[in-house]
Amino acid sequence: MEEERDGKNTIIENTRIKIKENIKEREKFEKEILLVKEKIKKYKEQMSKATTNKEYQGFIAEIKFEEDNIASIEEKIIEKMVESDEIMNEVRQSEAEYKRIADEYNKKIADLKSLVEYNKAKVVEIKHEKVTHRASLPPKLVQMYDHISGKRYGKAVSLVETEFCGVCNVKIRPQRFNELVASQSICICESCGRILYKKIEVQKEESEEKFD
Repeated sequence: MEEERDGKNTIIENTRIKIKENIKEREKFEKEILLVKEKIKKYKEQMSKATTNKEYQGFIAEIKFEEDNIASIEEKIIEKMVESDEIMNEVRQSEAEYKRIADEYNKKIADLKSLVEYNKAKVVEIKHEKVTHRASLPPKLVQMYDHISGKRYGKAVSLVETEFCGVCNVKIRPQRFNELVASQSICICESCGRILYKKIEVQKEESEEKFD
């Protein structure tokens, strides 16, 4: 999400690129004006040395042409200056838009970081509880759990709330189901081999207590 947030910054970069291009074009026009002025200066120097009226008028025409050229270039510079103001307005808008987007991402990122820290603490707590519970269980049961867990990708227990295994969803045989509900013995799912954990009896007891 941080990379995605930072990627949104292109909306600002694109408008800043426009500004840089605008400045380059204005600088190019200004250089053109300097070159034209240099030409006018040379024409004036040559005009002072003209020996005939025709040469003199020719230089005047050339100078007039280049002065008109300067006026034309100056108009282009003005257009670029107006365009620059418009682009700067785009930059301000894009910066405001990026700030809005970044603020939304930052809030989500902060929430996720808080969730990560909570889950880390929860994992530590659960690991501690796991150690405590394992120590209180018969060694053979722990060995059975570890064996099934190793074969079943870490999931050794299946919660049973209906007549079906909570993991593989295969219906439990009536006799096995009755044993699961009525006895305290360990029952194994005949389909996936996981330890069946009954919640039906607990729910039944809770409903009876509410009824009483």
